[in-house]
Amino acid sequence: METLAPLSAASVVVAVACYPVDVLRALKMSGAGGQSISPGQFYRKYGVRGFFGQGMAPEVTRATVMRVSKFYFNPVMAKMMWGKKVSECTPSQKLLSGAFATFPEILAISPFEVAKLGLQTDTSNKFKNSMLRFLKHSYSTHGMAGLYSGWFGMQMRQCCFTGVYFASLSTFRQMYTSRFGLEGVPCNLAAGFSAGILGSICGNIPSDVTRSVVQKRVFAGAPAYGISPKGIAEHISTAAEIFQTKGLRGLYVGTLFKASYLGAGMAATTVLIPFFSELMGIHYDMA
Repeated sequence: METLAPLSAASVVVAVACYPVDVLRALKMSGAGGQSISPGQFYRKYGVRGFFGQGMAPEVTRATVMRVSKFYFNPVMAKMMWGKKVSECTPSQKLLSGAFATFPEILAISPFEVAKLGLQTDTSNKFKNSMLRFLKHSYSTHGMAGLYSGWFGMQMRQCCFTGVYFASLSTFRQMYTSRFGLEGVPCNLAAGFSAGILGSICGNIPSDVTRSVVQKRVFAGAPAYGISPKGIAEHISTAAEIFQTKGLRGLYVGTLFKASYLGAGMAATTVLIPFFSELMGIHYDMA
């Protein structure tokens, strides 16, 4: 439990610093299914402040809970599944324990994900940038399914990303040390950035594009299925529809913003968790 303090401190710093890039990512990805909101339209509506405030409360809450949960449950899952510390696991074992560690985080962050995208794409300012107002509207309109619309896409996104990140982090560390002589903070920055980029490309982005389209349609009045077989089927059919109309490129729309966001975020996280852990005198097994 003592690791929650450094994990929380690192997560809040990263969530706030990376937020403007996440706004651009959300605008780009949510347009894959049709009508989109350009960064220019967003700027004309909210100005520069919008990139640092519109939907920021749910995003900081979501990203903080997500990272804390991810890094907290990963060593727990590694111990349960393999009877080892994360640093003692093979890459394939890290891949699986990292993927399974995301199930608690998605249950916790899904309503914040829904609210964040809803506020980021609220060009009429109907909800006045209020997370609570948006969540109340979603619940009154769709019930619990509204709070968990896009759940399957988010779960697949996190499984792919987290598993690949933990599986590749130590490999990238070794590569940057042996080939370029990097150690300490520079090595962690480079390894975290590379693992974040790789994780974003390996299944994360198509899953995130699909869930963004699903959620945006729910906001426009489509049924919400939440955590259910229909919700899974909805994501599969939506992904197929995007592929048929826009090809593989459509499923990877917003890659530059998403990869930059995840790469920079994980680079910072890979450095800040050891920093805050050492500052607080707490040991954390960083893989």
